[in-house]
Amino acid sequence: MAGTLENVKARGKLVVGVKNDYVPYGFLNDKGDIVGFEVSLAKYVAKELLGSEDKIELVPVVASNRIEFLTAGRIDAIFATLGVTAERAKVIDFTTEYVSAAGPSVLAAKEATVSKWEELKGKSVCGIQGSYYNKKMTEEFGINLVAFKTQPEAYRALKDNRCIGFVFDDMTLQQKLKEPDWASYKIAVAPYEFQPMAGGLRKGDTEFHEAVDKAIAKAEAEGKLIAWETEFGMPHSDYIAARAKAAVAKKN
Repeated sequence: MAGTLENVKARGKLVVGVKNDYVPYGFLNDKGDIVGFEVSLAKYVAKELLGSEDKIELVPVVASNRIEFLTAGRIDAIFATLGVTAERAKVIDFTTEYVSAAGPSVLAAKEATVSKWEELKGKSVCGIQGSYYNKKMTEEFGINLVAFKTQPEAYRALKDNRCIGFVFDDMTLQQKLKEPDWASYKIAVAPYEFQPMAGGLRKGDTEFHEAVDKAIAKAEAEGKLIAWETEFGMPHSDYIAARAKAAVAKKN
């Protein structure tokens, strides 16, 4: 059976699962195009594999279906805010890690008085299906998690007071606060961890895995990830800067 790399080259197209509702990693711009930090990285990988960043098909995925799409062969790779966890590593392989993202925080109205995770026990908090931290929310913090499939549904529920807050990745919630409609909201509870993020690949696909990692390392050495941080309004990360420096040193 041919590996993914061989199939991608025969097809002349890399098929990648990305977010289209997740600023700054993958989202729709004013023209309706899917753009973002991880979308640019996926296009860079396509260029390295096939000679052009246009030889790519972007497939919108959500947290609850991205791994299923990968294992079922509907996509070749995931570049969709995929946190690296031991549980997921039983099912898929991860590319080299390229982001260390702040974990979940809680968005709530400015008048909210909660400021600690423990204070959310027994309270209804909106979330997203498939998020890696959902189990911790319910079992450790005792939150009554009201999980939605998409972010728009969760944001709408928060504004409709169906939950007292929305637990989600801090980077995205910080971006949401920049929108005028959200001026009366705040980050009520700060992240408790930083989570490495990577791309997702099918297990044991060694040749493809090596090719994708090689492309990511090249992008890091060329400072592309730092440039994409700037392009998509992300605060510059010491983690990404250190990886770029290490990639340059390894290259030389």
